[in-house]
Amino acid sequence: MVQADILSQIILYGVLTGGVYALVAMGLSLIFGVMDVVNFAHGAYLMLAMYSSYFAWQILGLDPFLSILLVAPAFFVFGVISERLIIHPIIDEPDFAQIFATVGLIWVFENFAHYFIGTDPKGIEAGYGGMSLLGVPVQEVRVYGFVIALLTALGMYLLLEKTKIGLAIRATAQDKEAAELMGMSSEVVYMVTFGLGIALVGVAGPVMASIYSTTPTVGANYVLIAFVVVVLGGLGDVFGVLWAGMLIGIVDAAVAFFYEPTLSAPVYYTIFIAVLVLRATGHLGGSDEGLLSRIANIASSNESS
Repeated sequence: MVQADILSQIILYGVLTGGVYALVAMGLSLIFGVMDVVNFAHGAYLMLAMYSSYFAWQILGLDPFLSILLVAPAFFVFGVISERLIIHPIIDEPDFAQIFATVGLIWVFENFAHYFIGTDPKGIEAGYGGMSLLGVPVQEVRVYGFVIALLTALGMYLLLEKTKIGLAIRATAQDKEAAELMGMSSEVVYMVTFGLGIALVGVAGPVMASIYSTTPTVGANYVLIAFVVVVLGGLGDVFGVLWAGMLIGIVDAAVAFFYEPTLSAPVYYTIFIAVLVLRATGHLGGSDEGLLSRIANIASSNESS
């Protein structure tokens, strides 16, 4: 029988870690849910955001959490430019064009980092220590990261539900043609949506950089987890993504404690496949019915087009 203190440590550590996973996944969920674009370069954007926070700390002496105030707006602009130059020209093209474009971005971003920064891990030593939360010892950076994830989810909810641009985003996601008939420009909505999605990466990057070291390929470690979280939580559902991230975090922590850390990934990828199948066949509720077909179409777009 598992002792209560051990169980509480596993759950709390999993929840805190899962909040960070959710923060990474929010932008991916927004872009996929509104634009039907699978941004395979999401992890590469995350890597650049982590490096941005690292250099803001190294050069300007900025605390990684304060660097969010610089990195997030900069990445919104970066996202808008990316949408205009890369995504917009292929938005109505077959799905394989999205694969080539976004995978191409991975190659560009990672090679940029390799050439100009190098492959040595970069870590931020911001001076944060440990603390006791509910009687459980935890790292301060994980607690602050979780709080930022909560605030970001709340902010995105208010933006989508209480503002005109949020209404336009939701309307375009539900029915693009009807939204355009009502005077909403899908072109502007897509530009803003992609910018917001990458800005969310600009929030996640500094949080991740405060916890983990950064390398040119670090994004690949977390983008797959982000896809799992998005499928579990639902497209465009920020609070769904939040609880899904916490669930994956708890599974991750439990498997690592009771078995082997290397088994964590196979376990939650099994959950990922199971949820995909159940959603696609209508056995789970939510707005993602048929998601399996949409993802499968990416791999077979030559035949479907």
